[in-house]
Amino acid sequence: MHMQWSRCLSCSLVTTLVLAGCAVGPSYQRPEVLAPQNWTAALADNRWPTLDWWTEFHDPALDRLVNEALANNHNLSAAVARVAEARAGVQVASAALYPSLDFDAQAGRQQSSSNNTSNSSQATSGKNSTGSATSNSQTSTVSNFFQLGLTASYELDLFGQNRDQALAAAAALKGSQFDRQTVALGVAAAVVSTYFELSAFDAQLKATREDLDSARHTLDLIRAQNRAGMATELQVAQQASQVATIEASLPALVTQRTQARDALAILLGRAPENFDITPAAIGSIVPPTPPAGLPSALLERRPDIASAEAALEAANANVRAATAALFPSIDLTAQGGYSSVALSQLFNPYSAIFSLMGGLTAPLFEGGKLQGELASSKARYQELAQNYQQAVIGAFGDVENALVAQANTQSTLDAQHQAVVQADRAYRLVELQYRQGTVDYLTVLDTERTWITARNAEVQSQLARLAAAVSLYQALGGGWSEALVADTPQR
Repeated sequence: MHMQWSRCLSCSLVTTLVLAGCAVGPSYQRPEVLAPQNWTAALADNRWPTLDWWTEFHDPALDRLVNEALANNHNLSAAVARVAEARAGVQVASAALYPSLDFDAQAGRQQSSSNNTSNSSQATSGKNSTGSATSNSQTSTVSNFFQLGLTASYELDLFGQNRDQALAAAAALKGSQFDRQTVALGVAAAVVSTYFELSAFDAQLKATREDLDSARHTLDLIRAQNRAGMATELQVAQQASQVATIEASLPALVTQRTQARDALAILLGRAPENFDITPAAIGSIVPPTPPAGLPSALLERRPDIASAEAALEAANANVRAATAALFPSIDLTAQGGYSSVALSQLFNPYSAIFSLMGGLTAPLFEGGKLQGELASSKARYQELAQNYQQAVIGAFGDVENALVAQANTQSTLDAQHQAVVQADRAYRLVELQYRQGTVDYLTVLDTERTWITARNAEVQSQLARLAAAVSLYQALGGGWSEALVADTPQR
């Protein structure tokens, strides 16, 4: 009997494997994308960035900050948790592909009772209205029962609904892994950019304090000349206004630096309190020339594009599953075990019990529910297909813009550096000439303002050049590649 039950269950599993190939619905194909043959901007080569791309700036302090952020950033930790959640979802969805087996053990003791009524013809003190006597007697029966059994059930995945739902969950897992890589790339880029902003604020604060010292020195000079009758009160007031203007810019710069410092602390997963860092001088940071591979390979290099495609794969699998839901399904159930009223006879061959059942369920009328779910899944697929196309186009645009910005910011910095050199020379000359009385004060004031503006603009140009390099690394997907996702389930 046990062999018969096992044989039936084995036959059911073999039948399942044979019939499981009857899948329905469209197969997934990546949407066709017309990638440009090459980037518009000139490239050094067609290599791709390395995984630790930030080390190309050759700043050990920056390297430590990025590594700390990748280890402790809370947004990245949340992304890792979402990967674990998606992996559990794969386990849940895949469970329907296998039989379920339940063990059942029961033991009980019960008592049943009965009331029997008999009539007596003899007269007693308990005569009723008809003159007959009634006597009541009660009996009870106590019995035991014991039962052990196994229940196996399985749904024949005739049209691949369960398999497609598992594939959708696996694609969602891939998407969450790609999203984690996107977050990691964003965190690293944010740390690098914020670090450079801190360096720029330090440079601006240093230059502004130097400007303030120079303006105060000039104010002292004009006041001395005013006392000697060589300068007017208007000139003193104008220079005093210049000093006050520079002084007023300092608190704003300090506030901006504090905000950048706090933002960096948060990226590192730290509380902003008592956190500070002195970055390298912005003028000493030499940005590398990030390599950029051929545009056609960008689809495999950007984790956000890979995530968009994973979402599209999941949507396609959901369309197939919704299509399969329109077809019949077959459930198989097998039960077997032992049942006895005596524990000593529980495993007696005559105490064995078993049953085999098969059932077919086919949707006849659902009020349009299944057709609506299929239409919804198809519309969702079309939506995500457009999102994927937009992500690809946006990625090409990001790289083009970053390449152009990199080239232009370098040219801007070169020109701005020359502007600072000439403004510094002009300011020193005009200050000397003013002392000699060969130029008026307005010329001094205008030259001083030009010098201050040029120095601030140079710092901004240095920051823009570094930001363009970071943007290009980020646009190229950093050093990430799909091959790094080693635990992605295979389709």
